[in-house]
Amino acid sequence: MRTKPRTLVPTGYVGPGGGQWSRVPAGSLWYASSVQANGLYPFTAGTARPVSGAPCGIDLHTGTAVALDHHAFYQEGVISSPSMFLFGINGVGKSSTAQTMTLGMMGRGMIPAVFNPLKSGEHTPLVEEAGGSVFEFGPNARHQLNLLSQGPLGQAARRIGGPVGEELRDLAMWKVTKQAQLALRVNRKKPLSDIEDALVEGLVKGILRANPTPVTRDLDLAFSEPSADILALARVDSSEEFRTEFRDLGRSITALLSGDIGRLLGGTESIEIDPGNRGGFCFDTSSIPSQATELMSTAMLMSWSLGMDSIDAHWEIAKAEAQKAADAAAEGDVYVPAVKWSGYTTLMDEFWYPIRSTPGIVDHVDALSRSNRSKGTAEMKVTHSPKDMLSLKDPEDREKARGLAERSGLLGLMALTQEDVEELAKIKPLTDKEIKMVVGFNAASSWGTGPGAGDASSAPPGAGKVLFKVEGRPGVAVKMIQTPTQKNFHITDERFRAQRRTVTDRQVV
Repeated sequence: MRTKPRTLVPTGYVGPGGGQWSRVPAGSLWYASSVQANGLYPFTAGTARPVSGAPCGIDLHTGTAVALDHHAFYQEGVISSPSMFLFGINGVGKSSTAQTMTLGMMGRGMIPAVFNPLKSGEHTPLVEEAGGSVFEFGPNARHQLNLLSQGPLGQAARRIGGPVGEELRDLAMWKVTKQAQLALRVNRKKPLSDIEDALVEGLVKGILRANPTPVTRDLDLAFSEPSADILALARVDSSEEFRTEFRDLGRSITALLSGDIGRLLGGTESIEIDPGNRGGFCFDTSSIPSQATELMSTAMLMSWSLGMDSIDAHWEIAKAEAQKAADAAAEGDVYVPAVKWSGYTTLMDEFWYPIRSTPGIVDHVDALSRSNRSKGTAEMKVTHSPKDMLSLKDPEDREKARGLAERSGLLGLMALTQEDVEELAKIKPLTDKEIKMVVGFNAASSWGTGPGAGDASSAPPGAGKVLFKVEGRPGVAVKMIQTPTQKNFHITDERFRAQRRTVTDRQVV
């Protein structure tokens, strides 16, 4: 009966019976890559925020998706060093943020190397879920350290053989020497003298030449019964004169083998790390009490050394395997490498602890940070405040620690105090607006009486808010997003959650 068709407008058909509605609900918002959303019309819009790297969350100002990490920025030439420092006060999600970025890099094939110092179960579930190896170090833990083990480099030397194997064996011996000197230095809280350094080197090399599988206690035996080479190095005529002349060194070695430190270093086997395991490894020293400063420092330093040696060993084995494949191809055969290289992402959490514990440790960390590009690692350090580094007692340590932050390609700033951010702005330039934003991250929106307040799933103010900063560019403020899977295996406040569940149960009753 109509003489003309109905007019269709965005709200429906015009006229009686047309179903026109004055309000149109907003469509759902979905994030997708340009490949996934390609061809969808007309509801696509690009974003000016970084979208290369680990999927992190949404921009706090525009609501657009953000994906970034220090490795992706380095690969694209945005930063000159694949390194990141993450700062934030307690409870705002530093570890969760670090894990989110680590998982993103693992998704691109990178292998995690995690150093978990203080909190039990902080990062070990992540590595276990990925199929990696977890080593728990401590006097009464599952694993103990062997100060004289040639470790991953020695394993690689035996596996590769030939001239390359010989070079790796020499490098492994040098590393063992440095480990022993460092452990003695940390335990006695003062440096070794020049002659003591030389004697420790001579003792270690003598042990390694005589015994392919030595243990830490062999160091004490070698001191008690010095060889002719050691007597000549010390310029003494007899064992008795040697023990008398270097009584302090002997006592330091004995102390290193006694009590908790002796049990920590009482391992009799080498730590075996599979270079072909894409799940990586985690060194967990959380069983050591935080007040046991020398014990924790020794464990962490040896863990770092062991981890970096594992990365070097993986690289050398992968090169040897690639050469086998090339040689086979030249002869018309096919050889599938048993081990391939895909790069590492390292995570050092609670970084404030080791640099405060013993003077001189910053030297060791500084050397690692300067070699990350050559080692093929993207490194992340997590700590509470820039004052953790700037308040060190030793002026040289303080300046070197400051340099660690200066050389970081990417900074992640979670909730911090005004003083903290202003101190950091002296190292890395920040605008007044960025400083105000970071300080305001932790502001609570209410007194906690709303729905879900106090619930185990509710997050504290500022949780997950991060300002990612690259020097010379505006900061990118992000609200990090965790997947349900990640939330389930990263729970750091189980005792508080249990307490809240108890209170809730009582209220229900």
